[in-house]
Amino acid sequence: MIIKNNYRKPSVYLLAIAVSALSLCISIASIIFGQLYTERLNTITQFELLGQDIVTAIVSAIFIYIVIFKDFSRIKIKVIWLGLLMYLFYIYAYFSFGGISSIFYLLYLVIAGISLYLFFFILGDIVKIKQLPLAKKKYPRVFISAFLILCVFIVTSIEVVELVKKTIINQEAINPFYVFYVLDLVIVFPFIVIASVLNYRKSSFGYLLSGIALIKVITILPAVIFNDIFHKIYVCYFLDLTFDIIAIIISLLGIYLFIRYLKGIK
Repeated sequence: MIIKNNYRKPSVYLLAIAVSALSLCISIASIIFGQLYTERLNTITQFELLGQDIVTAIVSAIFIYIVIFKDFSRIKIKVIWLGLLMYLFYIYAYFSFGGISSIFYLLYLVIAGISLYLFFFILGDIVKIKQLPLAKKKYPRVFISAFLILCVFIVTSIEVVELVKKTIINQEAINPFYVFYVLDLVIVFPFIVIASVLNYRKSSFGYLLSGIALIKVITILPAVIFNDIFHKIYVCYFLDLTFDIIAIIISLLGIYLFIRYLKGIK
């Protein structure tokens, strides 16, 4: 088995394979043995965790394939690496800070930490070697920026309303699930907004970040969909079928725009 690359730092490959393989094994084990998770404060998340593990297993398997078989020297492949690393950090940061306890908890910390530092190392190296992407004439710059802003607006509206109702109106305690909202509103959504603005302004750095942002949008919603599907299977009703439909449309449109994105950069 040959890794197609001429990159000068094999440690990056070893860490990427290690973190993706570890994530794959943990997520598969958690799917098979769901009782590994300790009891949560909110029972709905048992379905959310199952859906999340399925998505994480798929993402991890894709990551392993790309690391082994795709040429990392290409900027398009580096964008995919960065997007998948952001996903792994996001999920395992949620597990780490959100009180998702299991026998794998220490490994959650390992995956979150390695993913974060790999992300910034690769991003910095792209800038250092001046490999920022350029846009072709048919690059859908306006559509990508508009799509990213729209996604942020839709989900932010939902999360802010929920947080205002929880913390200001009802003055209730926050359960661990809301760490998702913290990660979204403090880290992910500002990142996506910055990416969309820079992309619209024809910045090479914006082209890079918008590709990462598209991957984040594509991977953030399938777990919500799976969550509701399993809730329907086990409890016999959907939590929010309308939002499921919106999530499916956004995910499919995100995939389409990411394909256009890959064809439009060089």
